[in-house]
Amino acid sequence: MAYINSIGTAQAPFSHSQKDIRDFMLEMYQMPEEDREKVTRLYDRSEIETRYSAIEDFSLPKSKWTFIEKDQAVSVEKRMQKYFETAPVLCQKAVRRCIPESALEKITHLITVSCTGVSAPGIDIQLMKSLALQTDIQRTSVNFMGCYAAIHALKQADAICRSQADARVLIVDIELCTLHFQDTYTMDNVAASLLFGDGVAAVLVSNEPGLYSIENFYSEVAFSGYDDMAWNISSTGFLMTLSGYVPSVIAENIEPMLLNSLQKMGIDKSDIQHWAIHPGGKKIISEIQKALSLSDQDVAVSRSILNDFGNMSSATILYVLKRMAGHVKAPRENVYAVAFGPGLTIETMFLKSC
Repeated sequence: MAYINSIGTAQAPFSHSQKDIRDFMLEMYQMPEEDREKVTRLYDRSEIETRYSAIEDFSLPKSKWTFIEKDQAVSVEKRMQKYFETAPVLCQKAVRRCIPESALEKITHLITVSCTGVSAPGIDIQLMKSLALQTDIQRTSVNFMGCYAAIHALKQADAICRSQADARVLIVDIELCTLHFQDTYTMDNVAASLLFGDGVAAVLVSNEPGLYSIENFYSEVAFSGYDDMAWNISSTGFLMTLSGYVPSVIAENIEPMLLNSLQKMGIDKSDIQHWAIHPGGKKIISEIQKALSLSDQDVAVSRSILNDFGNMSSATILYVLKRMAGHVKAPRENVYAVAFGPGLTIETMFLKSC
C-alpha cells in the first residue's frame, strides 16, 4: 500500500494583504465608476486575508512597480522568465522541508505539477540538477490540468508504488498564479485577481507508513460546466475563465458524484471524519458544505487555508492536507479530499490517517 509520508510547503517571497491587492486592482483596472463599489465589496467579503506572490508590485505605489507594465500588457516571455527565476528556489525550499537531504539520493521517481509555467527543459530537469537527484530517476510532468492536478499526481504516485515495492516518489507542485495578472477589466480577470495566490508543495509517497495511507480515487467530469472554467494561453499570458456558475455547477454534481465515489470505495458518508475540500473560493466551500450537509467544523481547515493563502491552484489541496494532519486524533481516521478544475473535472481521494 502507498502512503503520503510527508508534505513540505514554501511561500512565495512577497506577502500581500487582500486590502493592498484590492487597492492595487482599483488603481489598475479602468472600470466604470459604478463598478468600483461592487469590486470593493467582492474583495472585502472574499474571506481571504493574505496572499503570497512572486511579484512585489501588488503592495507598491504605481511609481515603484518593477514587473507589471504601466502602459502595456506584460509579455508571455517576461512572465515565463520570472517563473523560472522564482520556481526552482521555492521548489527546493519545499522539498527540503519535506525530506532530509540524505534521503534525496533514494528518490526513484519525480512528478512535477504546474499549470502556470512551462518550458523544455522544464522544472523537473532543473530540480534534478539543483537537488543532485539520481540522473536515471523516472520523471513525469503534470501540466495545465488546473486545481485538481495534485490529486492526479498522487494517483500516479500511488500506481507507481503499487507496482514497485522500493519506489520513493517525490511530487513537487508549484503554481505562480499571480504572474498571469491581466490588466484588462473583465469579470473573469476580476475573479482571478480576487482569488489566486502563489504557492509550492512537495510530497513524498512510498510504501512505508507516514501521514496518510492512500486508499482510493474517483473522478468524474461534469460537462454541464464545460464552458464555465478554462485556462488558456494568449500572447499576453495565461487567461482564466471562471464564471459565477462554477459554485452552482459543483453543488449540483457533488452529491451524486460523492455517492458514486463512496460506493466504489465501499464506505458511508458517516464514516468520514475529515473533509479536505479544495478552497476554490468562499462560495465554492459554502455550496459544498450545503450540498453535503457538512458542519462548520468540517470545512474549517479549508476555510483557514483560503484565509491565509487564497487559491493557489493545484498546490492548495496539499496545503489543506498538511494542515489537516494536525487535526487528526487517532490512526485510521478517514479523510475525504476533493478538488475541481477545467472540464469541469471533479477529482476525489480517500485517505486514512496513520
